[in-house]
Amino acid sequence: MRAIGLAAVLLALPLIALADSFSLSAKPGHFNVKTLGPAVAKGTLSATIRITNFDGGQGWPPAAYVGFHQGTDRNQSVQLLVIRNEETDAYVVAGYRVIENGKEATIESLANLPLKSIVRVRLSFDKGAITLLLNDQSPITLRTPFTQVRPYVSVSSGTAEFTVDP
Repeated sequence: MRAIGLAAVLLALPLIALADSFSLSAKPGHFNVKTLGPAVAKGTLSATIRITNFDGGQGWPPAAYVGFHQGTDRNQSVQLLVIRNEETDAYVVAGYRVIENGKEATIESLANLPLKSIVRVRLSFDKGAITLLLNDQSPITLRTPFTQVRPYVSVSSGTAEFTVDP
């Protein structure tokens, strides 16, 4: 009986380690989303992003996103993102965007970085305010009508590695 319990713990260890670091992929022109938790009225999401494979050419360019969306509605969201706009670009652009009713309402570029950069992001939410931190830049606070948010990551047209802090 003790051996079965030990075997169960040993088998679960790789799953626990994967909970914080993982890759997410999407075919060219497609995206893939992973929700990271339930809707909360106050919370913080800290992570690193690194795009490891760029599969541009159709539809969306290669990009990785870390964000909050309003409750269960992904059409209302705020995201920090890393994107390679053109296949010939020797850099990625890091910035943020606000999605309202499924459409890009605001997009701001904050930095151009080398292609394989590891980008550190942090988002916090409290009473409709979302504060964004990208690497060592100054924080940016956005007012939203959100009452609860769900944390998520996403990737388009490529593969990205994410490490999410507990």
